[in-house]
Amino acid sequence: MTKTELFHPRYTPGAERTWHLACWLAPGLQAWCVHERSSGLLMALVAGDGDLLPLADKLPAVPASTSFTAMPEVSTLVPQSALEPGTEMQHLKLVHGTVPTGLLRDEPIGTLGAQCIYLHDELVERKLLERFPGARPLPLQATLVHHALSHATTGALAVVFRTSTRLDLVIADQGRLLLSNTFFATTPEDVLYYTLFCVKQCGLRPDGMVLRAGGTHLTATEEHVLSSYFPNGPVPTTGSKDPALAELRIPDAHHWTGLTEQFRCAS
Repeated sequence: MTKTELFHPRYTPGAERTWHLACWLAPGLQAWCVHERSSGLLMALVAGDGDLLPLADKLPAVPASTSFTAMPEVSTLVPQSALEPGTEMQHLKLVHGTVPTGLLRDEPIGTLGAQCIYLHDELVERKLLERFPGARPLPLQATLVHHALSHATTGALAVVFRTSTRLDLVIADQGRLLLSNTFFATTPEDVLYYTLFCVKQCGLRPDGMVLRAGGTHLTATEEHVLSSYFPNGPVPTTGSKDPALAELRIPDAHHWTGLTEQFRCAS
């Protein structure tokens, strides 16, 4: 992953209670971005290899709010009517079988009447909370569901989001969630197979929907392979016309949708 260091001239780390800070915490890759809370505009985006937030001296000293997504993540959606207190881990195991140890959390998705139950690395979270005690965790799956629903108001849409060895797929149609799942994927053929499989399972056709694609590890080869089967895509999950990017243009902004979309979910 190429190092990214982009700042708007108006961004000043010392301005208190002005910014929303969002963090992406993944093994070997850490990133953060800053939105101006009053306008929703993106003011900074920094990313780099390693297990520490890059350019830590440029982080907001006293952000108004902070959110983060920690990878790897094990998650599932559960209808609130089916979720009894204390059964969260049982639901995760029903979907994933054996699950790793970690910090169990849940995130409500009010538009669905569902909870996103998820696990992530507790040590990574504690490390961030030492500097930003009020930081709010956000699961990637919930962020992508919100993203898909907000763009599927008039027709069918699939969102493909690629991280290291994980493929997130969300399919929605006219404001209805049809599918949200994750798969182990290491090759472009994996990405194409799971995407076509899920579209078929939802009773849809590639030529009758829009495909949006993004992710920290999405490759040009994967985008090319998908474009051979989806006439209406892939289009970037975060494109140059996104209102938040009006004053700070981010090359390949769709690689960072899981980071930049946190502001909309957390605000």
